[in-house]
Amino acid sequence: MGDTFKRVLATLPGIMLLLAVGYAGKLVTPFIPHTEYVIWAIAIGMVIANVVRLPRVFEAGVKTYELWLKTGIVLMGARFGLASVAALGGMGLGLVAVEIACAMVVAAWLARRFGLSEKLGTLLGVGNGICGVSAIIGASGAIEAKQDETSYAIATILLFGAGMIFLYPVIGRLIGLTDTQFGFWAGLAVDNTAECVATGFAYSEAAGKVATLVKMCRNAVMGLVILGLAVAYARRGMAGRVTRKVRFLWDRFPKFVLGFLAMSAVVSLGLLTKDQVTAIGNLSKWAFLLTFAGVGLTTKFSELKAGVIPFVIGLVSEVVISLVSIGMILLFVS
Repeated sequence: MGDTFKRVLATLPGIMLLLAVGYAGKLVTPFIPHTEYVIWAIAIGMVIANVVRLPRVFEAGVKTYELWLKTGIVLMGARFGLASVAALGGMGLGLVAVEIACAMVVAAWLARRFGLSEKLGTLLGVGNGICGVSAIIGASGAIEAKQDETSYAIATILLFGAGMIFLYPVIGRLIGLTDTQFGFWAGLAVDNTAECVATGFAYSEAAGKVATLVKMCRNAVMGLVILGLAVAYARRGMAGRVTRKVRFLWDRFPKFVLGFLAMSAVVSLGLLTKDQVTAIGNLSKWAFLLTFAGVGLTTKFSELKAGVIPFVIGLVSEVVISLVSIGMILLFVS
């Protein structure tokens, strides 16, 4: 208990910094028309991370932003009925299947054209198509990729994720996307979960909710895709065999998706009062505020160094995925 208490105590300075940066974003927003606090929370965090050398006392707490992201997603389940989850999730899964296939094919083809290794092309494909860094790390072990291949893929994905938060909302407003359409676009095209959720909420709260749900559809299939890649590489003698497939899938399944669905089920069954649902929804907003501040505070441009060729492949892949996604959305989503 003593060690646990010490670890929790060590996170408090960083968590207070997350809260201060996130709330500063809220204070700035009223003075800048047509913007959401998400943009300013991330921007302020980025300035601090890249201009000021933060004392180590803040590190442990700042790193908790991913915990707050998952907590916010679970609590957000209270703002969705199961019927809404089924409707949006069903359509989302269909679009996700096309998006993932597109990402994998484009990255593999470009890797061959530019003379990169097949495994680096695969890592860029899963990073673009599924779940950013998490998918790359999961796939790198499954296909036994080299450390430099993993590093190049992660740096490329992080670089584009940072830019999309600011660029996508501008493009969305220029082409007149509805909140639902933009939510689908962010959910399909932005790679890391934190950046995806932030991009959605940077457009509007409604868009953020849709983006989160669509992104969870991508996250949910991560284990299946990585398992398929592991088996395919093993059959060609390029990786070891997967002997316990069910355990493999469970280890790579994002558990917060189950928490979101459980919370949605509790609300749909009427087990919570209206005031309790409102309170849980407000707690999710505070969790996301800490998350978005953490995204900014952990984005250090000096660390985002990818090779030129992986960067070019990542850029072309992102453009293709964005265009394919927006095309599907304009056809099928109103």
